[in-house]
Amino acid sequence: METKRVVIVDDSKFIVKQLVQFYRDEMGFEIVATGESGEEALELYRLHRPDLLSLDIVMGGISGLDVVEQLIPEFPDARIMMVSAVRTYEMLECINSGAKGYVEKPLQLHDTDYVKDFKDTLAEIFSE
Repeated sequence: METKRVVIVDDSKFIVKQLVQFYRDEMGFEIVATGESGEEALELYRLHRPDLLSLDIVMGGISGLDVVEQLIPEFPDARIMMVSAVRTYEMLECINSGAKGYVEKPLQLHDTDYVKDFKDTLAEIFSE
């Protein structure tokens, strides 16, 4: 099986560090780039064309929703996983705009049920 390549974008360096560790150590993914803003998410996706974009919603500059709304028309097969504390209509808007799944923050990577749900969501994203 080919190693999945992921770009992680979140304005929290702490969250990025946790996600890097999870995707690399738990999932065996290659981390091709990380960023802190919606603008970087667009740039890094276009540059690397990863198998997965792990994306926060609320960031400085353009939001994760804006990123989804710009990327999906350009890359209809993009796999975007929202990782956010936002549970309101914005998360639903991300899914309706083309994001393939979401995981809520705070990350609970020490909780086996949370990790199982995270892995199941990723499996669903890659089975589409």
